[in-house]
Amino acid sequence: MKNPTLRALLIAAVLVWAIIYVYPTIGWMTLSSEERERRTEEWQQQDLDRRDVGIINGFVSGFQRWARFDRDWVINLGLDLQGGINMVVGFDITQAEAQLVESFPDDWTRTDILRHFQEQTLRTIQRRVFEFQSTEPIITRLGEDKIQVQLPGERDLDRARDLIFKSAYLTFHLVAMPDEQREVFLAIDRHFETTRNINFMGLLQTPIEGPYLWIPQENIDRVRTLVEEARQVEGLIPEGRDIAFSGAPQPWEQHQVYRIYLLDKEPALTGEGLQQAFARRDETSLHGSYMILFGFDSRSGQRMGQVTEANIGNPLAIVIDGVVESAPRINERITTNGQITGNFQREEAVDLAIALRSGSMPVPLVEESSAQVGAILGRDLIRRGVTSSVIGITIVVIFMAIYYLWAGLVADIALVVNALLVLAALAYFNATLTLPGIAGLILTVGMAVDANVLIFERIREELRNGRSLLAAVDSGYARATTTILDANVTTLIAAAVLMQFGTGPIEGFAVTLSIGVCTSVFTALIVSRAIMDFLTQRKIVTKLSMLSVVRPETKFRFLERRNVALAGSAVVIVIGLVVFGVRGEDNFGVDFTTGTNMVVALDAREDITDQEVRDRLTNAGFIAPVVQLYGMGDVGMPGTQFLIRVSDVTRTEARPVAPIEDVDDPEVAPLIEQDVTVSGRIQSALADLSRDPAEMVQRVDTVGPAVSAQLRRDAVLAMIYALFLIVLYLWFRFELKFSLGAVAALTHDVLITLGVFALLGRQLNLPVVAAILTIIGYSLNDTIVVFDRIREDLTLYRGRGMTYIEIMNLSINQTLSRTLLTSMTTLFVTVVLFIFGGDAINDFALALCIGVVVGTYSSIFVASPVVYFIQKYWSKSVVHGAQPAGQSGPGSRRRKNKKNAAESTA
Repeated sequence: MKNPTLRALLIAAVLVWAIIYVYPTIGWMTLSSEERERRTEEWQQQDLDRRDVGIINGFVSGFQRWARFDRDWVINLGLDLQGGINMVVGFDITQAEAQLVESFPDDWTRTDILRHFQEQTLRTIQRRVFEFQSTEPIITRLGEDKIQVQLPGERDLDRARDLIFKSAYLTFHLVAMPDEQREVFLAIDRHFETTRNINFMGLLQTPIEGPYLWIPQENIDRVRTLVEEARQVEGLIPEGRDIAFSGAPQPWEQHQVYRIYLLDKEPALTGEGLQQAFARRDETSLHGSYMILFGFDSRSGQRMGQVTEANIGNPLAIVIDGVVESAPRINERITTNGQITGNFQREEAVDLAIALRSGSMPVPLVEESSAQVGAILGRDLIRRGVTSSVIGITIVVIFMAIYYLWAGLVADIALVVNALLVLAALAYFNATLTLPGIAGLILTVGMAVDANVLIFERIREELRNGRSLLAAVDSGYARATTTILDANVTTLIAAAVLMQFGTGPIEGFAVTLSIGVCTSVFTALIVSRAIMDFLTQRKIVTKLSMLSVVRPETKFRFLERRNVALAGSAVVIVIGLVVFGVRGEDNFGVDFTTGTNMVVALDAREDITDQEVRDRLTNAGFIAPVVQLYGMGDVGMPGTQFLIRVSDVTRTEARPVAPIEDVDDPEVAPLIEQDVTVSGRIQSALADLSRDPAEMVQRVDTVGPAVSAQLRRDAVLAMIYALFLIVLYLWFRFELKFSLGAVAALTHDVLITLGVFALLGRQLNLPVVAAILTIIGYSLNDTIVVFDRIREDLTLYRGRGMTYIEIMNLSINQTLSRTLLTSMTTLFVTVVLFIFGGDAINDFALALCIGVVVGTYSSIFVASPVVYFIQKYWSKSVVHGAQPAGQSGPGSRRRKNKKNAAESTA
């Protein structure tokens, strides 16, 4: 953007937008937990009492809430950072058992049936929760007949229960005409008047409006009981008919009454074939209530059309879970689309629409337990992680200012603006910040610094070539732009594919990375350029001095060592994969394997922390245990309760029948197989934290992996699609050999990281997966910078007598300073995080450290040699007259068959 005025206006507008969206998050973080709860309850009550107040009053009210840090504007945090609700849901198959013989194969056992219903229930809950939650819930199997649901950031247990346990069975019933209804109710009245001297009609009211009788709130329980008794009397309620009631009246309704209906027992139509359901404000309502719009597929729409066409003029009840939401009169034929009006509140309508879309539960659910839980990482680890990140980024800022001086200060300003824009975008898109998201932010910091380093190194080269400061700045930005765009577009392709096809934490990482890529490009090419132009054109800066870590005359012959480097990489990869294969399931943490879930109560003292419990479990041999405060704020709980999740399960071991010291020859001591329970090991590890260790364990369950098989498949497919699109893009922008070299490098980096983790006995969990995704992005960015310079030098030095390998060595040396500086600044953050971040994020930080080092190495000693080997084979084909079709590009027009075709003149 050349026009400085337009550029300044754009930057100002973006900064104002960013401040608007970041302000509530910053303010919210300064409030105490008590004040947060108070304001949340106040705003919930405002929403409950909301009326249609008009545009201006609505804007004023919204602005007042924003100024007070409205929670709806605040960045969401995942379960690992803020805690939420933990709910254990069981299900009862006794009601379905009468149909088991017909519904399931004869050879199915009860265990098979339980697993079937567990899988169906799990999927239904997932559909509901994923639509309800903008954050990233954790939904796992517990044993054979339970499911654990953890909702990040939620504090409203009642709403969570309604969402999970609502059956959402939608039916449509024809309603009897008012005269028929009155005759049936009079018959019921005569029955109870005769048998029990009860005036049934006296419990009802003649409606002031509408055709259906009313029931005062104080009478509803009595009426329900009498109707249930009437159902048992043969002939009292006509065959094929039944009695139903409306839902509870809303607080704003003028008449606080229920309504009673006589309708067909069998539905004229069910919710089968429902394709969409969503909440919308009811414009006809005077109270700002909501309605639900729904749509059927063509088959169900045809059935709806037949029913409504045959009953024009009659009422049709819309019933959800046995409650009549509304009973409008059919005025015309209705097919695929309709609406449900029931004076819904906004949240009620949204939750009901979600439940309708997700389908009804296959079996009745039972609430086993519900409680609030603390953050997975724990307060202490979160504090240490945040502190470490701030220290690392501060070191980066100071280093840039020292190394690049004035230019470094410009980069630091751009880095601060970049962080502001990322946070604003997270709030704007209502995204969720989790540990995987933080991995994306760290990569964003590295890419933001890298873009400025690329620009400054280009400016340094232009100044060495004798250009003036203004010309050097202009040329430096122009020449670096292509490289920056290529590096970021490939990363954005990978992030977009992961966002489209990935779910859960994979999607969260991709969203954060996509935002970071866009903001990095904007701050590097727009913001820093504007600042640099202002400083140089106003003569505030007349000379750009920079330190140098690599001398201009450096001429390392990197590719001459390619064979040794590739052989060394191959040895490390093979050893790592062998160890990885030998370890098998031990490579994976509780996020990917079956483990054990426990709730323990520790009452030795009141100040027991989750970190203390985590340390004791780690010392007892549990790898990366997950410890959360459990039942926070609940009264009557014994001591401090913790929810513990480990990747271990009960196993059988051979143990001596008697203590070794009581046996004459320990080597031949008789052995017996005994079950070694996880609960026993945990009790032993935490014994001194409980007054009565035998009563410590409150509940024990076998827990399934937090990462479902579907999520794993989605992640793998997303990676395959991303690699394919990256190959296509680099083939288009460079040549096929460059795209293959980039893929080889990132594959090398991932395999090395996995191998090192296996060699160190570490386990893979979701944060480590996020770190590996970060490594892929970093590897791509690093490699493309080198490739871009090779492409430029091939064009520049073609025909000047330099061989292909000499040009590649030259390019690698030219980008060496940038490569080392970017790696150093990224390592500043990751190393500090590794050393001071705490045990729970130690693996995450270690993976990032390995990835940065290996990514730097692979861009020089893997990606470039692969390109060279392909070029060597290609050159031999050219020499022998067998050039493949379409293989044209830099360096392919003019070749000389010298001593070795691979080292032909470019």
